[in-house]
Amino acid sequence: MPRKKKRAVRGTPRASAPSRYAWHRRVPWIAIGAAAIILVVGVLLARSFGVGESAGRFTGPGTGVGNHQTDGVPIAYSPYPPTSGPHWPAPAPWGFQTAGVPDERAVHNLEHGGVVASYNNIPAESLAALQAILTTYPKDKYNQVKLVIRPYDKIPSGTIVLTAWSWIDELTTYDDARVRAFLGAHLNQCCEDVR
Repeated sequence: MPRKKKRAVRGTPRASAPSRYAWHRRVPWIAIGAAAIILVVGVLLARSFGVGESAGRFTGPGTGVGNHQTDGVPIAYSPYPPTSGPHWPAPAPWGFQTAGVPDERAVHNLEHGGVVASYNNIPAESLAALQAILTTYPKDKYNQVKLVIRPYDKIPSGTIVLTAWSWIDELTTYDDARVRAFLGAHLNQCCEDVR
């Protein structure tokens, strides 16, 4: 015989009735909250690495910190220009270089927290603007801008490629804001805090 439902008596608290909604139809507030927290943390981490600030493309964890090879012996890199790897014992001087700087020497500059701006056949006004960064960008605690500007024939004509340890940005035309954003995100951010 079926059970009869009890009627609620006035003035007494109602017995809690089971929900008509299945558990999977309820809003999963804990999961939504956790996803929101993960999203916020992810965005903050990405911003700390310069993502979204025209800071270039991450090329993977750098290798070769402190891995000094014999000076003058060529080292094969992938990609060109390199963003990390074994390198020669002495870095190139900071600043504008009229002659090419070997990759093996430029990588050592990256290890010291510098940026290398490689260019190939760019307009004179773009080259002048790039050189102007050396005098207009704020100097670091060593009273210098850790930037090497070099001619480089391993990239397409008309391009500028900015490299820092594990980072690269390829420009088809000079963009002052983008260059400064890259420098701001990567200067003095690597490996050895030296001149």
